[in-house]
Amino acid sequence: MFLPPIRQLQYLVALQEHLHFGKAAQALNVTQSTLSSGIRELERFLDVRLVERTNKSVAFTELGLRIADRSRYIIMQVEDLMDEARAFHNPLSLPIKIGGIHTIAPYIMGHYALRLRESFPSLQLYLREDTTAGLVSELLANKLDLALIALPYDAGALETLIVYREPLHLAFHADAALAAGGEIDFDELPDESLLLLDDGHCLRDHALAGCRLKSHKKVHTFGANSLQMLVQMVENDIGVTILPQMALDAGILSGTRIKTEPLPLSRFHRDIGFAWRRGHARSEALMDLIDCFRTLAPDQLQTR
Repeated sequence: MFLPPIRQLQYLVALQEHLHFGKAAQALNVTQSTLSSGIRELERFLDVRLVERTNKSVAFTELGLRIADRSRYIIMQVEDLMDEARAFHNPLSLPIKIGGIHTIAPYIMGHYALRLRESFPSLQLYLREDTTAGLVSELLANKLDLALIALPYDAGALETLIVYREPLHLAFHADAALAAGGEIDFDELPDESLLLLDDGHCLRDHALAGCRLKSHKKVHTFGANSLQMLVQMVENDIGVTILPQMALDAGILSGTRIKTEPLPLSRFHRDIGFAWRRGHARSEALMDLIDCFRTLAPDQLQTR
């Protein structure tokens, strides 16, 4: 049985992603006519219409969308096959792409990269920062090898591994009328005085789960997208916030008049770990990279 060339499947996937022949061709570094003729050849080979073409737009048929999705999966499998063959003698000789979420990457990714380079001098390392949803999407699309995230997270077809449980701390201005020491009753805080990251950040979910608030009126409605912004708000005594241990260790409060109190670990914590695509061709090598991260985690907090 004759099979369609992988290149034609790549043309189809690129067109679905860009919905524009010119942009899809540019992404694959081919001419527009080459891409267009390649997709027509695929349609003739399969004897079906995949794409509806007009002078101004591109629209996929229902079957075209399904075949493009299957083509994407086939391409990923071929990429894995190539990686497995190339990495037979040295799994870490190929580039490794690692992502981290916004509330982890700025505080520990640099130390992690240094440790990796010390342990694997020939490693070609690429790092990026994104939301958990963005990193998971890139893992599933085979654009990322590992993601450093906070767990649990509904990662679907991904494998996950927790490395350690990180404590969280209450941060407040030194002059704030907030009793230091003892357990904090978050329901006694003034309305809108609890400053948290915007929706979509998992640290917000971990904080709210620990607070067990009877009313979300205590939570300020502004949308912060970084811990640095939260720190600025607390420094101006607008409210209080919850910060992870690694941000404190990295000196995020240096030069501020902000005090902190550790919160009960049983309620306030996040599990730091990794996610990767199930069936990854270099899964054993990824375990070596994860083990390298363990050397950065506090011994008393590591999972066994």
